[in-house]
Amino acid sequence: MDNAKDGAPDVGRNRWLIVLPMVFAVYMLSYFDRVNIAMALPHITKELGLSSVQGGWIGGAFAWGYAFTQLLAGYLALKFGSRRLIAVCLLLFGGAAMLTGLITSFWQVIAVRGLLGLAEGPIYAATSMLLAEWFLKAERGRAFGIWNLGAPLGGFLAGPISGLIISHYDWRVMLIAEGLPAWVFCLVWFRAIPKNLDVAGWLSAPDRDVIKRILGAEQAAYQKPQADPWWTIFNEPAVWLLTLGFGLNTILLYGTTLWLPSVMKSYGQLSETMIGFFAGAPFVMSMLGIYYISRRSDRHGQERRWHAAVPTMVTGVLMIAAAFVPAPLYYIQIALFLLLGFTLKMLMPLVFARLTEILPMRKAMPAVAFVSGVGNLIGQFLGPVLVGYLRSISPDYQLSLLMLGVSAFLGGVAIALSRTREERVRSRGELVQTTGAPR
Repeated sequence: MDNAKDGAPDVGRNRWLIVLPMVFAVYMLSYFDRVNIAMALPHITKELGLSSVQGGWIGGAFAWGYAFTQLLAGYLALKFGSRRLIAVCLLLFGGAAMLTGLITSFWQVIAVRGLLGLAEGPIYAATSMLLAEWFLKAERGRAFGIWNLGAPLGGFLAGPISGLIISHYDWRVMLIAEGLPAWVFCLVWFRAIPKNLDVAGWLSAPDRDVIKRILGAEQAAYQKPQADPWWTIFNEPAVWLLTLGFGLNTILLYGTTLWLPSVMKSYGQLSETMIGFFAGAPFVMSMLGIYYISRRSDRHGQERRWHAAVPTMVTGVLMIAAAFVPAPLYYIQIALFLLLGFTLKMLMPLVFARLTEILPMRKAMPAVAFVSGVGNLIGQFLGPVLVGYLRSISPDYQLSLLMLGVSAFLGGVAIALSRTREERVRSRGELVQTTGAPR
């Protein structure tokens, strides 16, 4: 049973078969309802007579509500429990997603997108807490990686499914139909996820005892529980650098997610269905990238920092290259979008798994909420709005894509610099031992 220390799959196998598929599905549904607005955006702006800047604000409005409840998510998850909080989020974001199909003005869509953000905000921190309660440190990179596959799958499915519905009905029917599954899944969630390890009937008693013992030992390893309150996370430069790096990459992520269908529509060569397929295809590549990097990170001693930083910088370089592709060679630009999809979300599981590993639970959950909340506010607001603004002052999307690429590259640099004090001390000690210099 001590194989659990190494994350051996024969201990508590059903955690991988029950808990992970459920959190995967929640994240997929929430991301689907978050990004399907991209397929509706050209139709909304045309029907309501909106400018590209106003289109950017539609994408950015989500960020304000999302950031507000993300910052509260650590507190809410610790007070009410992650299982209950996620269920409430399913009900609320499903309702807000359907309500978006009923809007008739610019300010109505802004308000409803803000409500959608409020509803989805707690999901990431709550799920991080739930996984940290069910999976050991040695397993957590893979667990976070599998969970984070839900987002790119939701992003991919939103493209072709939304394109298909729009081509047969309209964007309003699309938004209403795609919000309903969250309500249905809420019932499934409560039935499938136990309140805690003790009431998980599908875990054997020996497996349950081993998992609880090792999780308890992990938390006991952190020092000064009373003298070191949660707000001391703000004294850790790594938290600020991870926030900055995550936020800068998110500028690229959400700028691309909202505007990619419009970029492809500007080619004048693709049908609605083809635009939906190509706009969703980078998310399939993201799934492969997340799976690859999370497994690789676990195999290399749970190293998270460089495994997150390097792919983020590569993403920026690929987007910069895409910005300089001549208009007649649009198929090369599409190929670059597919390539950058592979590295685009590699940082997601690693940044947040890293926070649960360098901090005790009482500090990790507020840190996850802070990094995710502030980082998403930076990216989800600035990404769509800056692309819309730059598009309004330039003849094409080149300047917009260049801005997105530079942002992601700098985000990767920030993550690379995010060493903790303990890591810096350990690194100096290893250097001294290697060189043989006096200590």
